[in-house]
Amino acid sequence: MEKEVKKNSKLGYSILLLIIIIGIIILFIKYFSPYYLIQDRVDNIKKYKGNDDEDAIGWLRVQGTNIDFPIVYYDDTDVTNPDHDLGWSFSKDKTLTKKVTIYSHNVLNVSSNPIITDKNHSRFEQLMSFIYPSFLEKNKYIQYTVGGKNYLYKIYAVSFQKEEEVNEEKPLITDTQISEYIEKEQKNSYFKFDINVKPSDDLISLVTCTRFFGPTSEYSFVVDARRVRNEEKVKNYGITEKKSYNRIKKIMEGEKEDDEDEQEKV
Repeated sequence: MEKEVKKNSKLGYSILLLIIIIGIIILFIKYFSPYYLIQDRVDNIKKYKGNDDEDAIGWLRVQGTNIDFPIVYYDDTDVTNPDHDLGWSFSKDKTLTKKVTIYSHNVLNVSSNPIITDKNHSRFEQLMSFIYPSFLEKNKYIQYTVGGKNYLYKIYAVSFQKEEEVNEEKPLITDTQISEYIEKEQKNSYFKFDINVKPSDDLISLVTCTRFFGPTSEYSFVVDARRVRNEEKVKNYGITEKKSYNRIKKIMEGEKEDDEDEQEKV
């Protein structure tokens, strides 16, 4: 009987030790493994040939979504066809620039209660998932492949903005212009992100249409990010809802506002 008790005791200790070891391994992997892994898309760019025989200038991939498609150059007369499952830029640059702006259509996810990552959605429909803090808490990285390299960006702002404010590509040349842009986007953002952004950072903006505020409202949904710096860890980081997000929640709950009021507040 005593031998059996000792045997069971040793077995219990062994199981406990095994559980502790497994826990340590999991914590080690979680701490030292990148939060979001880059997946090479250089060959995808080389192989892509679109419906209009256009070449890809880059490739976009967004964490937590099915956004994983080519970016092409279009002038403003080419983007009216929503059948293209891709993104576009008004810039012809095939190498990384200080500020990248990418557009894509949102045809199926335009209500005041956006659907989160519907598998039947393509283009930028799933980008609307980033209006929900529960989604943002788990997904904060954007990959842009251009010029034969894969770059990773961290989201620092999420907002709705008037279409005329974001649909005109204006090159950011000076540190002052870049600082003003960063300040504007962070002010417009419905969330505060626990990262800093500097004029020396490379920036990317993802822009799509929305009818979140009603069928006659002309606003774009904008997600801004800055490039991961050299030697910076790819890890999760905190977000906090700002007071302005209370209005977004009320609209999701069915509260209506007329468009003139909306234009004053956004």
